[in-house]
Amino acid sequence: MEVNNVFEKRLPQTESEGMTLKSLQAKMLRNWYLFIVFCVIGVAGAFVYKKIVLPYYRISTMILIKNENKSSELNNVFRQLNVNTGNAAIQDQVGVLKSYNLNLKAVQYLNWRYSWTAMGLFASLDIYGNDPFTIQDENGSAQLEGVPLLIIVESDDYYTVELDRTVTLKTGEKAEIKFSDKVKFGAPFKNEYFNFTLVKRADRPVTKGQNFELVFNNLGDLALNYKNSLTVKPDDTNGESNLIKVELVTNKLLRDVDYLNQLGKVYIQFGLDEKNRMANNTIKFIDDQITGVNQSLQTAGDKFTNFRSQNRTVDLGQEASSVVEKLKLIESERASVDLKLEYYNTLKYYLENRDQNKDLMAPSLVGVTDEALNLKVVRLNELFVKREVLSYTAQEKNPVLISLTNEINYTQKSLKENVENLILNAQVERQNLNDRQRTVNAELSKLPKTEQDLIGIKRNFDLNNELYTFLLQRRAEAEIAKASNNPDAQILDPSDTGIAELLGPILVLDLLIGFFGGLFVAFGFVLIKELSTEVLTEVEEITRRLEVAVVGSIVLNRYKTEMAVLEYPRSALTESFRGLRLNLEYFFENVNGKVLAVHSYISGEGKSFVAFNLAVIFALGKKKVLLVDGDLRRPRLHHILKQDSKVGLSDFLRGDNSLADIVKTTKIQNLSFVSAGSIQSNSSELLNNGVMRDFVAQAKEHFDYIIFDNAPIGVVYDPVIIGMYSDFNLILVRLNHSKIGELDAINKIGHEGILKNVMVAVNGKKQVKGYGYYTDDSKAGASVKGVFGKAANLISQEKEAPVETAVQGSVT
Repeated sequence: MEVNNVFEKRLPQTESEGMTLKSLQAKMLRNWYLFIVFCVIGVAGAFVYKKIVLPYYRISTMILIKNENKSSELNNVFRQLNVNTGNAAIQDQVGVLKSYNLNLKAVQYLNWRYSWTAMGLFASLDIYGNDPFTIQDENGSAQLEGVPLLIIVESDDYYTVELDRTVTLKTGEKAEIKFSDKVKFGAPFKNEYFNFTLVKRADRPVTKGQNFELVFNNLGDLALNYKNSLTVKPDDTNGESNLIKVELVTNKLLRDVDYLNQLGKVYIQFGLDEKNRMANNTIKFIDDQITGVNQSLQTAGDKFTNFRSQNRTVDLGQEASSVVEKLKLIESERASVDLKLEYYNTLKYYLENRDQNKDLMAPSLVGVTDEALNLKVVRLNELFVKREVLSYTAQEKNPVLISLTNEINYTQKSLKENVENLILNAQVERQNLNDRQRTVNAELSKLPKTEQDLIGIKRNFDLNNELYTFLLQRRAEAEIAKASNNPDAQILDPSDTGIAELLGPILVLDLLIGFFGGLFVAFGFVLIKELSTEVLTEVEEITRRLEVAVVGSIVLNRYKTEMAVLEYPRSALTESFRGLRLNLEYFFENVNGKVLAVHSYISGEGKSFVAFNLAVIFALGKKKVLLVDGDLRRPRLHHILKQDSKVGLSDFLRGDNSLADIVKTTKIQNLSFVSAGSIQSNSSELLNNGVMRDFVAQAKEHFDYIIFDNAPIGVVYDPVIIGMYSDFNLILVRLNHSKIGELDAINKIGHEGILKNVMVAVNGKKQVKGYGYYTDDSKAGASVKGVFGKAANLISQEKEAPVETAVQGSVT
């Protein structure tokens, strides 16, 4: 039984009126069923998710970027250079792996021109490597790409191909394509968009009714999708790692494992090709030179042989041999200078006419030992490679790309100036050699004519032979340099299905997410629902917002009767009325002829029910009680008491009847009743004519308590008039019916003195645990017949009840 103690008046509210933790807990408990519903939905959703969502994995491959401090010892070509031609930065390599060009090369190598999907009840499954049919594509016919065709197996011999959707053509126009054709296996299917033949596979039997989806892929779009899906990052677990981790989240495990491995191979080959590019350019230059020298050597050899045969000359004399040696030395030096000059001019041409100088060759391979030139050529080649790599991922206005371009321009300019100086020096050196040759030629002119001719022919042959040998040696060195190049990267951990990490769906995890997600959604739903409603749902909320005394709480009437106190004398509802009576007696302690007006702010809050049962509970306590129906517009009490309302309060107020005429006894001991009387259209004027004062005064002489049941105070002015003649005004607030705004109105009524001695009782409170131990929901004894017998029985029970009835609720 709830306890109501009223020891002091309610003070103005100073604490926060927001939702407290206790009230929040009460709101959640009141909506417990919603938590169960949402949790069941969440768990069921987890099971459905497991059925319809394909497993998806995280696959990865680990790549080691080698950190070499110098070139290979086998690379004799660059042994004179103490420089590092090695690798780009790790971040540059990340950019290469994420580049569209590299991903496109991987897709092109795999040649995924089309893909098959098996259509299931809940989900579609990629059947990579297990194609149901062989596709014959005549003459590489162009197909409409990226559009899924539905293939339905009709029988062993026929299938149906269907398409019904709006697609975007290569021209940018949208076209609505719809067809459904039955085609024989092995026969071509052809229309304006497709041209292919499906052939059944002996190793892959299919059954009638199976559905497949066929898509002709655009390799460029496929590469772009992979580029955007890849996660490439340095593995910085040790702070200064040269490892790069390439990851991909996929639900097409077999397909994408092959893709990651192929991407790694393409990346390694890309790095090796970049390293070999300078060697290839150098070999090409030497091959061009060898071609010309070889022709000259053959011509000189034939001429030398023919001359000796015709003139029967075998050897030269001592003086002629001396001249030949001098000329040979000069010609050898001049050939070397000419080769250098050819290289300088070629290098200058590339610097002046090529934006990306990929055709640079190593100077040392053609006998150029200028260290500064070698350094600049190697540096410029590295800068071009670095800019090409960065351009795969960086925008044109990227600061790093702009800085790199500026450095390339500066290096080109510096290298061009150096080459122009070297050209001038080579031309001077060539002029000096020409002067020396003229001197030796003067000595040669003194020799016999036959020897002079033989010397000239032999000199030309020896010069071409030595130059040819020199070029062959340099070409061999370039091939050795190319062969000694190793990839700058190594695949440490190739991708594999056995080490793929399953990300989901994981049933246990999904069930937990569904369960707690349901709790969270239910909490949010209840919170929004409670915050958005204006209906009062808790006693604590009412007491927190009110600035007048709350004198009791009345338990929700669960019985199909308004005579609950009479019919269920030991119920929790009756006990709550006893507690309210005790609290009111405290207020009425020093008041003679106690007058109580029962109000509600709007209709439907239970004022007639409370007024009647409160009057009964006072009457059972041996108090003479007069129950007055003060609602002259829509009276109800006479229906509860089953009495007529022909003569009542309105008749007294008009002066037509005396108090004795309108007071009616009831079958309930100590309870008398005054009905509203005849319904009046001018009830406010009638109540305010001054006769009400006489009515109250006369009633006080004969009764201990006078209880008025009034019209709603928020609807009409009548109850305010009656409240003026009442000692206390009890306003009802009904849980799950009254609104928050009513509390503000009640506070205003109390503060502004619209009614005096305002107090509040809460109606409709749910029965709490503990009542059942002391209360009983059974009706009054079956031996007592009718209302009158019940009343007599209740009187005897009331006499036996203990005086110190528990007080419900507490007044703040």
